[in-house]
Amino acid sequence: MLHGCNAKAVFLAFDMVQRMAVWFNTFNFPKTEVGSEKFRTPVQTLENLEMKKTLVAIAAIAATTGAFAQSSVMLDGIVDAGYQSVNYKGNSVKGVAGNGSSTSQLNVRGNEDLGGGLRATFRVENDWNMVSNYANTGTSTGTNATTAANSINGAGGTFGNGEIRVGLESEQYGQIHFGAVNYNSLTTFTLGQPFGTAIGSGFRTMYINDAQATSQVRAENAVKYVSPAFMGINATLYKSNKQTGATAGTTSTTTGLTPQPNAFSTSVGAYDQIGTQEIGVNYAQGPFAASFSNLKQDFAGISALNSSGAAAGTALYTVNTLAGAYTVGAAKVGLLTQTTKTDTTGVNNRALTASATYTMGKTVLMAQAGSLTDKTNTKSSLVGLGADYNLSKMTAVYFRAESINDKAGAMNAAITPAQIKGTDTKFARTALGIRIGF
Repeated sequence: MLHGCNAKAVFLAFDMVQRMAVWFNTFNFPKTEVGSEKFRTPVQTLENLEMKKTLVAIAAIAATTGAFAQSSVMLDGIVDAGYQSVNYKGNSVKGVAGNGSSTSQLNVRGNEDLGGGLRATFRVENDWNMVSNYANTGTSTGTNATTAANSINGAGGTFGNGEIRVGLESEQYGQIHFGAVNYNSLTTFTLGQPFGTAIGSGFRTMYINDAQATSQVRAENAVKYVSPAFMGINATLYKSNKQTGATAGTTSTTTGLTPQPNAFSTSVGAYDQIGTQEIGVNYAQGPFAASFSNLKQDFAGISALNSSGAAAGTALYTVNTLAGAYTVGAAKVGLLTQTTKTDTTGVNNRALTASATYTMGKTVLMAQAGSLTDKTNTKSSLVGLGADYNLSKMTAVYFRAESINDKAGAMNAAITPAQIKGTDTKFARTALGIRIGF
């Protein structure tokens, strides 16, 4: 990357090349005839001399790379796919699927050193489906029907559909990021168990990241501050303002559909959204790490984003998540607990799971077990098992298995599609696949 380069450094590099070229062309090499047989006397040809001048030019430019290394852009990501078996409500489906152990994604990251310990950063996360072209080529629409039957909402594309943020970072003053920024709740959740958000984790089955119908891991139009670490402790503050100023649009004469206040728009305030705020505390020192997140969401008067015919919400949700992890040699144990409540007493769930991992050379074994209890003391149970065999630092084959008995009916809408019929409360998933990081 040459943008933002120092013009003075370029001039100095050019001057250095010219001076060295003059040095090569004067009296610094014996002038001998081509083909001379004088003992140990170098034979200088035009080709040799030009090669030396080229090497010196390269070295001179390399000496100035400090002036060009002030900013950088990096690509990294994960690809994950394999064979999966899903058994839900008494129905069994088998086939090739993705994200058995991790979320397939491509990240574009950038940073620029601004001096004085300050740097500018950004991230554009793109989560894609590794086994379906159709899943990656969806379209979105800003029109939301007045009834579910007439909805023309489309599937979203995969560019920029993950965390997107831009901000400033300082070791002395902390970090501030703007965009669709990940909650600290996601950090807490992934600390307390080894399965990430994939099969075995309980994500969107027993645990949630927020109270939206699809349990998102970030909010739109958000700002997040992360404090500097002191004795292994840092704090986070998160805010996404509630928007209630939008009104229904004019009914289309061609489709008969009416844009609703909760239909997405690129203009802030042109669509309604729930309000979200979060406070987080993280600790990491030696073999022990812990994290706590308090997330509050105000749904009062707001329908789910782009959800046709959805009734406006009435509740204020509070999601508290606490996790701890302790490493002893090749073993690591974790504890994860979460409470989800509303101010209307409609929801009062309590979840608790314990987990462990053990590394033996290239093999990593993992397990998690626990339960969720609702306000009527009805329990859902979870057991997750997994194993990774690392073929290299970046590539692994994996096995994952998850068994849930959701008697409390806590499973998220993203995992329980209405298209699957049946009354069985049992849910099981098994995956065997390959994961490559880059």
